[in-house]
Amino acid sequence: MIRVPILVLSLVAALLSAFAEQGLQTAKILFIRTHPQGRINHWEGRVPIFDGQPVYDITLLWNHKKYIVRYESLTGYYPKAWEAGNEIHVKRERGKFLLYRGDEAVPAREVSSYDCVSGSAPPTPAPATPEVPCE
Repeated sequence: MIRVPILVLSLVAALLSAFAEQGLQTAKILFIRTHPQGRINHWEGRVPIFDGQPVYDITLLWNHKKYIVRYESLTGYYPKAWEAGNEIHVKRERGKFLLYRGDEAVPAREVSSYDCVSGSAPPTPAPATPEVPCE
């Protein structure tokens, strides 16, 4: 009697792991834009004050479509495996991608052209989240 539940649990675990693996796909890194000063934290008059935490906008080609995701680094570290031209494992979730570095999943949110501001004057109204200057 004990063997049947163990067999069923083993089968369920195998199916779950198979579905989890289907979530990982390959994306190609096309371009990386580095923002070494970080995001605009606030403005003093017409001068942007940056937070000093580097961010990287990564252009991915995934499922024949281009996406731009923002990877934030507190230390400035950027994985060598994520250089332009390389393929990496990714998983798309709501509003973000998980970029895989080995077994580690690193979140990177999707961004658009609206996630940048002119570096010469503060936007009106002020954005809800910190932004980077458009270049």
